[in-house]
Amino acid sequence: MSESEHLMVVDSSGQPLYPATRKTVHRDGLWHETFHCFVIDLDKGHVLLQQRAKQKKDFPELFDITAAGHLLAGETPADGIRELEEEIGLVRQFDQLVPLGVFLEELILADLKDRERVHLYLTDSAVPLEQYRLQAEEVSRLIALPISEFARLADETAETFKTIDQEVIRRDQFVPHPLAYWRRVNEGIQAYRVQQM
Repeated sequence: MSESEHLMVVDSSGQPLYPATRKTVHRDGLWHETFHCFVIDLDKGHVLLQQRAKQKKDFPELFDITAAGHLLAGETPADGIRELEEEIGLVRQFDQLVPLGVFLEELILADLKDRERVHLYLTDSAVPLEQYRLQAEEVSRLIALPISEFARLADETAETFKTIDQEVIRRDQFVPHPLAYWRRVNEGIQAYRVQQM
C-alpha cells in the first residue's frame, strides 16, 4: 500500500472522522482500521505465520500475522479478505472467517505511531504449507507453529518458539504485538477448537 493512499481516521470506538494519508496516520498516531487473519490447520494442529519481506518499510523480516492489511477509506472489514488471496494465495469468502472481535492496538516506536482498530479473524485451511502462493514483495515465507507453541506468545517469560520443522524462533524475531493481542488470538483459536469437537 502506498503512503499516499487514504485511510479513514476513526475514534477508538470506530466512528469515522475524516480521511488522511497512510503517512499522516502513522506520523501523527491517528486511529485507523485494519484487517488481521490467522490461518490455522486444525487437523494438523498448527498456526501459520508469515515472515515479512526484507523490503517492507515497517518490521522487515519479522514474523507476523498470516495475512493482514489496512482498510482504505470507505472500506469495511469484509474488503480486507483480499489480503488472504494477495499475500498467500488463499481464496476465502467472508462468511468462511471466524470473527474474534476488534482489538485496540497501539505500537508506539521512535519512527512509528501506529494506533489500529484491528478486526481480527481466523480461518481453517488444510492447504499444505508449500502450496501457498506468496506475494514476494510482502511475504518472504510462511512458518507453522504448533498451536501449543503459538499459545506461548502470550506468556511474557517465553523467549523461544519451535516451528513444526524444529526451527527455533526468538521472541525478538516477531512483530512486537502486546501480550494481550496474542492472548486474544489464542483464546479465539481455543474456542474454535472446542466448537469443532
